[in-house]
Amino acid sequence: MKVYIIEKGWYSDRWIVGVTESEEVAKRIVSAYDYDGDSSYRVYDTDQFQNKPFRFKVEYWSEETWNAEVDAYETYSGYDTNTLIDIDEYIIFAKTKEQAIKIAQDMRAEYKAREEGVI
Repeated sequence: MKVYIIEKGWYSDRWIVGVTESEEVAKRIVSAYDYDGDSSYRVYDTDQFQNKPFRFKVEYWSEETWNAEVDAYETYSGYDTNTLIDIDEYIIFAKTKEQAIKIAQDMRAEYKAREEGVI
């Protein structure tokens, strides 16, 4: 489903005025709120979040510390599968941070086992 997010303001002083499922309504609201070109709307497809896993950058910091962040800026958009970038950095597709970390931990264990000639 598409939703239309109506915004007003400039740069860091920008806020959401409302949300609608109709582009016609979004245009009407923007027109009503717009005084000096500071109102607009953006279209978001909510299905993209329901049907696809998130792309995480997962980092190993220590035995007890792993970090996973969604690639919100699409820095790693060139990756379309789980990828070991180096022994401490991974691109992982998963539904949750916890799942992404577990997948990266498994990949790290397999990498280390291969490196040591165990498998």
